[in-house]
Amino acid sequence: MSEIVLRKIWHRGDYRIARFFDKRDNETRLKMKQIGARFSITHLCWHLPYNKKNYNIFKTNFSNIKVEKTNSASHQKQSKNKNNDKASVERQRKKLPIVKNHERLSSSAFTVDELTHKFHSFEIDHRLNLRVLDSVGKYWVLKMNYVQSYVKAIKKVKGVHWNGTHKVYMVYRHPQVKANVENIFGVPLFGEDYFKKQTFAKDLSVEVHKYIDDERYIRVNFSDDFRLVDVLRRVSQSRYSKALNAYLIPATPNHKKSLELLLSDLEVKIHYHVAKTYFKSSNKINKKSVELTKTKQTLLDMVPDFAKPYVEDMTNMLMAVNYSTSTIKSYTGAFISFLRVNDYADPATLNRKVVVKYLSSLSERGLKSASGHMIVNALKFYFKNVLEWDDTKSWNIPRPKKEKTLPVVLSVDECQRIFKAVKQPKHKLILLLAYGAGLRVSEICNLRWRDIDFDAHKIMVKSAKGKKDRQVMLPYSIVEYFKTYEELYKTKNYVFEGQIKGRPYSTESCRAIMKRAVKKAGIRKKVNMHTLRHSFATHLLEGGTDIRYIQKFLDHSSIKTTTVYTHISQKSTKKIESPLDKMAKKYKNKPKN
Repeated sequence: MSEIVLRKIWHRGDYRIARFFDKRDNETRLKMKQIGARFSITHLCWHLPYNKKNYNIFKTNFSNIKVEKTNSASHQKQSKNKNNDKASVERQRKKLPIVKNHERLSSSAFTVDELTHKFHSFEIDHRLNLRVLDSVGKYWVLKMNYVQSYVKAIKKVKGVHWNGTHKVYMVYRHPQVKANVENIFGVPLFGEDYFKKQTFAKDLSVEVHKYIDDERYIRVNFSDDFRLVDVLRRVSQSRYSKALNAYLIPATPNHKKSLELLLSDLEVKIHYHVAKTYFKSSNKINKKSVELTKTKQTLLDMVPDFAKPYVEDMTNMLMAVNYSTSTIKSYTGAFISFLRVNDYADPATLNRKVVVKYLSSLSERGLKSASGHMIVNALKFYFKNVLEWDDTKSWNIPRPKKEKTLPVVLSVDECQRIFKAVKQPKHKLILLLAYGAGLRVSEICNLRWRDIDFDAHKIMVKSAKGKKDRQVMLPYSIVEYFKTYEELYKTKNYVFEGQIKGRPYSTESCRAIMKRAVKKAGIRKKVNMHTLRHSFATHLLEGGTDIRYIQKFLDHSSIKTTTVYTHISQKSTKKIESPLDKMAKKYKNKPKN
């Protein structure tokens, strides 16, 4: 075994005995686990609470120990960190100025160690792992670990909001906001690049180039002006490439005319670096192609360069067998999570034991069996279709046992309260469709006017889950809502359009509508948009509708999926009386002696 260095450190609000040794020494690492030591990613060491008992455990189990004494300055610094939480909150309360004439920092990301080196006279709580990332628009971006006292303080600062998608704090680039945030942490964090309203550039221009990776597109580089961004993002089927800092637009004559027309109002100079023949009608790209291209690129950007061949092979095969975009995202996302845990090792070199260990870790983290099923499906698909392993080698992965859970269902009265809580016509119609026709949220967003037959009171759902079409009912009571909505919004293709004209409403926005309505209606059940679909099926069943018709309305391949609603329907059980209720009635009516 290699030499083991013992050192006293301050970690997670207490002193610890830290042990440093060669990470390749598997024998020592195994012993550390056996004596109950924990690994710290922050300090890259194994540690136990600092006391005599744990020191004796080390002496008993390891003979090659070297004790490294901490210098007095370091010891004092660690002692000060004990009261760091309370001190930072007190500074925030009193708004004490702590920094004078500090130098400007660059906008690139920096770590706590770099901050401590640069501002050696200030203290930073090492639990935070504080980082300032590149600025985004009018915000500085702050990333840190959760420490309750700091989080409470920063939430009270006006001009700071939490971005749940990227798990960061967005700090408005303003002098007062900057001072308030820096008072909390006790160090200067941001530069003086405060947000100022952009002045209009006199000469706007765009450069049109070939897009080498896919000649169906043109690459449009633009001068830094928010007006150009606003126009380019509204061009049909355009998508922004962060790597190229340019917009990619289909190279068709119609898109060329559209681009020129939209830019003409701003008197933008367009410099073409492609021939006129580059724009062809055959370059027309349908919605499916756009979604698949964007999905593939997003998935490839999630992994380092050396691991991209594994992910690309996976996505190519999924596309070759014509799987839907959502399935590609789910399978490849689960596959990437598995690779990440195993340091992006070649999947062909991993064995069944590694897979079992990963599935075990999912259960240990308290995740549901659905997470395990997804990774099993993804790995089996990869092993069988990409690596072309035979069934005996690729189908021996254990599958987690499914939980037998019942869907949450709203009563008719609760549904009515939700609808009443929504006043905006567009939002109300979305919720009414989800309940009245039993539509999925994606089906509502992709609904087109041509799919609705108002005379026959039918809705044709095109290419739904599993690439299947089906017909569902159009409730008579909802027709008037459609007429009012059409007069107000005048959409042409999609019934519900998002911020960009001609593009469908986002599923995230629909879920946000439901969340706000549930909160306003005062319903405590844990429900979402899909709950309205469950309620639709349950209420049909309780109303006497044959379960086979409900199966068709819901687009279930198997009747077994639909029969789950028989377990939550109250039609057959509401007349059954509990023996406790019978007993209560008996003794209630019994005359007293």
